[in-house]
Amino acid sequence: MTESVVVGRGIDGLREVVVGEVIADGDAGYADARRVVSVEGRPQVVVRCAGAADVVAALRYAEAQQLPVAVRSGGHHAAGFGTNDGGVVIDVRPMDEVRVLPDDVVRVGAGATWGEVAARLAKLGLAISSGDTASVGVGGLMAGGGVGWMVRKHGLAIDNVMSAEVVTADGSVRRVDAANEPELFWGLRGAAGSLGVVTSYDVAAVRQPTVHFGTLLYPWTQAEQVLNGWAEYAATAPESLTSSLQLAPTMMADRQVPVAVMVCVAGDPAVLEPLRNLGTLLTDKVTEVPYAEVLSEMSMPADWQPRIRNGLFDMWWPDLTGRLLEARQQMPAMAMEIRALGGAFGAMPGDATAFAHRDAQFMVNSVLMGTVEAQGSQPEEFDAFWQTLRPNGAYVNFLSDPTDADLDLCYPASHRARLAALKQSVDPGHVFRSAISVPPRA
Repeated sequence: MTESVVVGRGIDGLREVVVGEVIADGDAGYADARRVVSVEGRPQVVVRCAGAADVVAALRYAEAQQLPVAVRSGGHHAAGFGTNDGGVVIDVRPMDEVRVLPDDVVRVGAGATWGEVAARLAKLGLAISSGDTASVGVGGLMAGGGVGWMVRKHGLAIDNVMSAEVVTADGSVRRVDAANEPELFWGLRGAAGSLGVVTSYDVAAVRQPTVHFGTLLYPWTQAEQVLNGWAEYAATAPESLTSSLQLAPTMMADRQVPVAVMVCVAGDPAVLEPLRNLGTLLTDKVTEVPYAEVLSEMSMPADWQPRIRNGLFDMWWPDLTGRLLEARQQMPAMAMEIRALGGAFGAMPGDATAFAHRDAQFMVNSVLMGTVEAQGSQPEEFDAFWQTLRPNGAYVNFLSDPTDADLDLCYPASHRARLAALKQSVDPGHVFRSAISVPPRA
């Protein structure tokens, strides 16, 4: 591969040096290649990279043509970071290796999906604490942290990363870990999208062939009682229990939609008993299943424009329950989920990774569903509601319209300063930029 080929002959030159597939505007397959889950961009070219060398070629092309760069693994981020208009999309999905190394360490390509990873590892009785959606890409989830169904037992997905291979803006291919370029390794665990293109991770798997997983349903009329009782127990529950409380949107159903408590137990299921006594139990669908089966699939109509915001809270405020339930009644297009954190998630020091908020006990995540027309004035109400909540932090993977204020919530001042210095070192030209990218210092 030579830079002169990439630069001198434009897209034709790029095609000559890329092992994977190069899809330009006008090519067959472009309509599919330009789209991610919730956003349809119009990039000049999508490079489906077969390996790190293809990533290097794509970066050189983008630099030579002065084009913006987007990086895609699963394409699930609601802000549409996996596509762009008029630029280069580096698609790592062909890099989907899942290989078990000695001592239950697994080399996972950034383009693999978590469903594929879980299914492969299930045959060996292994699992990796990951997200909760099967088609989410490994690279995208790892970029921001990785909150999933074993977060209280085994921490964030990034907490189990032993090393990573990353292509930085200058075209260098680096293998980083705690001993080799530790500062970059720190930044990749929670802010990878701002620093380079990760091609693979070495992750410590756990022996967790099965879990107890399912849903407990309670009547909406007992929502306040159930939510308060759940929050009280979740704050002190054994770390083997990871749970969330979910309030479905009412726009397509009766406003009396049941309150759902979803649970995943990586240990003795007896820890569920307090949750079975929160109110009048309507349904108990908790069973022992292979861990791979807890990863669900997500889909929505193509014309929907979900609006997503979240907040991290160090404790459950006395008036938080009432405010959440009132908002859910006022905005029928809004779905709400409250996730319990703590346990192994909180055992990691706050400065150990670029993901900072280890004191958080709860995450409140909300999604405004439907088309723009169906939402009407609800987006304004939705944003105003979040202005009143004042969380302690936010999770970068659950933001559809991130702002500078959101970036401040995701990365506190000490982390922002550290990330800015790291950005200056590895990407002074600000090649990797998005609404959640910390810019280099002036």
